[in-house]
Amino acid sequence: MFTVSADSFMEFANVPTAVVINSIDVHIGRQARMRRTSLGMSEQELCKLLGVHRSNLAAHEAGAKRINAAMLLRIAKVLEVGPDYFFQGYAEEDWQAA
Repeated sequence: MFTVSADSFMEFANVPTAVVINSIDVHIGRQARMRRTSLGMSEQELCKLLGVHRSNLAAHEAGAKRINAAMLLRIAKVLEVGPDYFFQGYAEEDWQAA
């Protein structure tokens, strides 16, 4: 059995992970939610477009589940923004702490 933390580069199916909430994860999730709602898109609509379960999207938007690079690109495409959008407004001092 593997022990995998939230900071791991790889994800393994059905392997418990330690939950570490990081300020960048919360910021990215908040940006995704703000963009989704500004487009008038429901969670259900975004889930369907991304092919993910609502609980996963809710965890991503809350920052409780880290969004990997591939998913970030998919979300950006569906929400019609560049990937850099999700990092806008993240303070310099926060970068040092992340």
